[in-house]
Amino acid sequence: MLPLVAVAAVVALWWFSRTRELFRISVKRGRALLVRGRIPPGLFNDIAELVRRPAVRRATIVAVAGEHGASIRASGLDEGRAQRLRNTFALYPLARLRNAPAIRRPTLGQLSGIAWLAWLFDRR
Repeated sequence: MLPLVAVAAVVALWWFSRTRELFRISVKRGRALLVRGRIPPGLFNDIAELVRRPAVRRATIVAVAGEHGASIRASGLDEGRAQRLRNTFALYPLARLRNAPAIRRPTLGQLSGIAWLAWLFDRR
C-alpha cells in the first residue's frame, strides 16, 4: 500500500508542476517541436526561425503563466538569442497565449508531453 501512495504522490507533484505551463518547445539540430501546450502560430514560427540559422543544437523553451502575466525560460540558447526570444515573447499577452489553438493532430509523444517520445513520433 505504501509504494502505491508514494507513486501517487510523485505523479500528483509532477502533474501539479505542469499546471501553470503554457507550452514547452524542444529544439534539436535547428528544428523546433511543440511538445506540450498551446502556442499562437505566429509565435511558434518566430521561435522556429530564431533557432534555425545558425542551427541550435539542443534547447528547451518553456512558457509559464504567473500572477502578473506569462514568463519564458530557455535553456541551451546563447544570451543574444535568449534576448531575442524574450523580446518576441513580450509581444504576446497572456490572454492570447491561453487562447491559442491546440495541436491539430497530436502524436502520442505530444499527448503525453514527453519530449523524446514526441521527437520519435514526429511526422515531419
